[in-house]
Amino acid sequence: MDIAKPDSITDERRFDTRRYKHWAKDYVRFSDLDALGHVNNNAIGEYFENARAVLFTEVTPDWPHREHIFVLARIAIDYRHELHMPADLRVGASVTGFGRTSMRMASALFHGDIGIAYAETVSVLIEEKSRKPVEIPADLRTTLLKYGEG
Repeated sequence: MDIAKPDSITDERRFDTRRYKHWAKDYVRFSDLDALGHVNNNAIGEYFENARAVLFTEVTPDWPHREHIFVLARIAIDYRHELHMPADLRVGASVTGFGRTSMRMASALFHGDIGIAYAETVSVLIEEKSRKPVEIPADLRTTLLKYGEG
C-alpha cells in the first residue's frame, strides 16, 4: 500500500467516512480552547494522538508496556473548519502503508458530518529498552491490515 501524495488526494476522499476502519470518540474540553473560544490547533493534534492510542491499545493489549512500541515519527495536519465547545468528536483512522519498521496512517476528525481536520502520520516500531527501530513482525502487520483503508 502506498499513501497518496498530499496534493493528489481531495478533501472528498480525506473526509469519506467509508475510508476509515477504526473509530475513536472524543470531546472538546474547556482546556482545549484558545483566547478566541476556538479549539486550539494543538488540541486537534491531541485528538489524533488519543485515537492512535486507542487503536494501539486494541491491536497490542499491553501497549504501551510492551517490549516493542510504536512511537510517532511524523504528523502532518490539514485544518478545514474551526471547532468550538461543546462538541462530540469522532476520529477515523486507517493504515495506509508499511515500511520495514514504520506504519503510515490517515486520520480524519469529525464533528457530526463535518470534517474538521485531516492527519497523515508515520509511526515507527521501536524496542522499548534500546529505543531503536525494529522490523514490524508479520503477525502484527496482518493484524494492522484489518484497519487498511477502504
